[in-house]
Amino acid sequence: MDSGLNHVVLVNNARRALEKGRFELIYQPIYSVGHREVDSLETLLRWRMEPGKLAAAQEFRGIFRDPSMSLSIRNFVLENTIRQAAAWQDDGHHFGRLSINTTAFDLCSGDLAGRLEAMLALYRLSPDMIEIEVPENALYGPRAVEVGLAIEMLCYSGFSLALDNFGATYAGLSALRRYPFSRLKIDPSLMRNALTNSVDQAIIRHVIGLGHDLGITITASGVESEAQMEAALQLGVDSIQGYFVCFPKEAEMVPRVCHVLNLQGRSA
Repeated sequence: MDSGLNHVVLVNNARRALEKGRFELIYQPIYSVGHREVDSLETLLRWRMEPGKLAAAQEFRGIFRDPSMSLSIRNFVLENTIRQAAAWQDDGHHFGRLSINTTAFDLCSGDLAGRLEAMLALYRLSPDMIEIEVPENALYGPRAVEVGLAIEMLCYSGFSLALDNFGATYAGLSALRRYPFSRLKIDPSLMRNALTNSVDQAIIRHVIGLGHDLGITITASGVESEAQMEAALQLGVDSIQGYFVCFPKEAEMVPRVCHVLNLQGRSA
């Protein structure tokens, strides 16, 4: 079976899975070092491919190359994330912001900001509750101009913006001059390399200093060990996200998990 046919099969399987409710959302806390509490949650997409197997997005990233499938997945994520945010708010649970990942195609679809505004109005939520994560590579791809226009529309509509996977291409610094990002998420590979590579440590320190000068929150993502946690703290990041802090959780578990993390922070 050639790669083209493999892709067609994957997309068709994904389309059926979406129709049958086999895509799910889970949520991972982002923990503020300074405030010692959860300051936001990231929405993560999972595909229940078979009983007991919940696949992460990187395992089926090929489906996002199909425009129709990518748009369907985007709408599923947006609708369910905002519906869940409204449910938590109605129950009196405070979670800061909800971060939503995007692809270059999502940003270039032309209706992202408008669709988000309509959904938020339906559930009586405000744009400042949502943070849109823009992948670093989307800013330098073939549709960079369209991505830039989409970012401007999102900003104009009142949404917070995060630059995701910073350091994956070492090309994101100039983006901080052009776009009003409020958060910068350091790529996990850069954080791992910083454990043993003094150059990467220097790069991260420079980025953190620059970000703070610009009023940008710096988040270390993909922190999975005590060593990575200690390195991130020593380098001076503002918040931490990763398995070492908390595994992603189903929606019904999030309020309890956030409550426990906040209690631990206050008692530390």
